[in-house]
Amino acid sequence: MGTGGTPVQCAMSSHYYKWHHGQVHYTKRGLGQPLVLIHNVYPGASQEEFEHNIPELSRRFTVYGLDLLGFGASDAPRIKYTAQTYIELVFDFLREVVQQPAHVVSAGLTCAYVTEVAAWRKNLFDRLAFICPRSEPTYLDSPRWFAPIRRFFLSTPSLGSGFYETIAGETELRRFLNDCFHCPRAITPDLVQRLAENARQRGSIHAYASLITGYLDWSLLGSLPKVDVPILLIWGQHARPTPVEHSVRLAAVARQCRLEIVDGAGAWVHNEQSARVNRLIEAWCDGQLAVQTSVRG
Repeated sequence: MGTGGTPVQCAMSSHYYKWHHGQVHYTKRGLGQPLVLIHNVYPGASQEEFEHNIPELSRRFTVYGLDLLGFGASDAPRIKYTAQTYIELVFDFLREVVQQPAHVVSAGLTCAYVTEVAAWRKNLFDRLAFICPRSEPTYLDSPRWFAPIRRFFLSTPSLGSGFYETIAGETELRRFLNDCFHCPRAITPDLVQRLAENARQRGSIHAYASLITGYLDWSLLGSLPKVDVPILLIWGQHARPTPVEHSVRLAAVARQCRLEIVDGAGAWVHNEQSARVNRLIEAWCDGQLAVQTSVRG
């Protein structure tokens, strides 16, 4: 703390966690209680998804920005990525790197992985914040028996590289972001370019192949009732493909929950309305918001 109780802003530092599947990159910034940020899963994903949150939150917390295996600056080995892969990574990272109860903020599909860890390792967590968590399967238009064949095809560079290069191109990534944002002006050329650069990292095709073949799906609704950690649900009023109507179902099955719906934002509410979301996360982690099913923010 600085003089007069003013928090000291610390520079962000880059680190690598030597995990059994490869080097996992994370950034660390700030002083205070640990706050771990876990990005959603999509082509070009990384902890940069929280670029508008880390500077502000690090004034109050020690913020860990995690790049999941296969994304960002982390290694991307040629393995079969599954939901269990990331469940184990979240558990090991909290236990071996953070080493104390942490607040955890996650987005989209990764909320299910955090939920599963919290269901059986409550001691690793303080409070949770979920940003537009995904509770529906990501891939429904093929029979389940076809998934291994399709994943093999997509994850073999000589076979699936052309398809992935199209998906990871700026045109398709802009289309993806159009579904994530409410305001088109928030989709800047710089944002699209950075996602495209991340998506072209060596080996990034492997995690994507598992994503679109359903290997990264996990039952959020199955794990959520077992969690005895307070959860803040943050939803953009105009979120797609996880509309705000999904929030009611999740809030109904959670043991300890507060729902905040933020106007003027889509699924990337933490980007479009970052100031509002940062205040919600700070107040939640500081215990200033009560556990309850809330209304629009």
